[in-house]
Amino acid sequence: MNRMTTARLSYIIAQTLFEADALLTYVPATGGQDIHDHFCSLSRISHLFSFHEEIAFSLAHGAALTGRRACAMMKGHGLAKAANSVVDALYAGTTAGLIILILEDPLGKHSDSILHSAPLLTGMGVPFHHVRAREGNAKEVIISTFAESERLALPVAVIVNADEMDLEVSLSEVTPPPLETSYVRDITHHILCPAFGAYQYELLRIKRTGRNSDALAKPPVPDIPDGMPDKWKSVLSRYIPLFSVFRNVRGNVVTADTGHTCLFGFPPFECVDLTTHMGGSLPLAIGAFMAGHKPVWALTGDFSFIAAGHLGLNEAIQRKIPLKVLIFDNGKAETTGGQKIPEGTLERTLTPYQDYITRIHNPHDPEEIHAVLQAAATSDLLAIVVADYTGGKA
Repeated sequence: MNRMTTARLSYIIAQTLFEADALLTYVPATGGQDIHDHFCSLSRISHLFSFHEEIAFSLAHGAALTGRRACAMMKGHGLAKAANSVVDALYAGTTAGLIILILEDPLGKHSDSILHSAPLLTGMGVPFHHVRAREGNAKEVIISTFAESERLALPVAVIVNADEMDLEVSLSEVTPPPLETSYVRDITHHILCPAFGAYQYELLRIKRTGRNSDALAKPPVPDIPDGMPDKWKSVLSRYIPLFSVFRNVRGNVVTADTGHTCLFGFPPFECVDLTTHMGGSLPLAIGAFMAGHKPVWALTGDFSFIAAGHLGLNEAIQRKIPLKVLIFDNGKAETTGGQKIPEGTLERTLTPYQDYITRIHNPHDPEEIHAVLQAAATSDLLAIVVADYTGGKA
């Protein structure tokens, strides 16, 4: 029988995450600060908090998808903000365990309104469990949730009452087992796009039943550009000169946003490894970096970057991560119908980051492309490359 001791619930949660060697991302919320502080004390590192739950979750997903256990801690309202990324994580899956630790405020004492997380999780199809402090089950729930996440290759949530963090509860000496899985590139699973949508939907359905998915046939992987629909070929052909160079400097892991650029994960280019929602490429790449993959690139269109991707730059700068970002500036939302981006919007969004920016003025000139990309790839700092597709160059 395991010898039992007692500790505050917040400490037990932090200790279990530390023993599991999990990366912790956190958006400040009632009940979470003590967990965060204990975790920092145990790891002897001052882990930074995040400002937006979608970014915090995507960062944790990027780490877990590429082989490191991770936990994204947030309140219930934060889960609603992160939902876009959470849903895509179900389809892209995960490699190491990924926990969404939700600090529930059931009576609305610390929130703008009462919001219960369980219905949200049920609606999204995310498996979840409760930590009930008075039952002394916190450590066992977290350990078993990591195991479940790794067995299903899905994110799994744990709901804990934010008002119970100071309760003194029993602590088991059971410890998390070592991680037994590792990241393997699998674009049919990890790149979310129409070519693989039906397969990923069926794969998720099988995972949710707990059945083995090995017998599910993988979809064919088309070539670029000949295997693409006619309406896409002319668009993709514009990017071929750049990707013909990029594949030689691409580094360890490359993320992208859903859209045309993620299709260059297909042969013969093999330039993208992971793709989820629009704007998700930057935090996914940061997570991969924190999982030990270096260097990493994030590819994004101007629309996606303006919409949400720029939020990831806060994470890269405050964490001092030398992320490499490639922005395709074509002046429109090309994937969703070609809507024009108001002139100057990208420039205003990039204004705070001018010291990190270089530009490819002619993205059809292999020598210019190579010089700019190579300099960014070998930099020890954050590097943002803007490829200008607005000038009508042939």
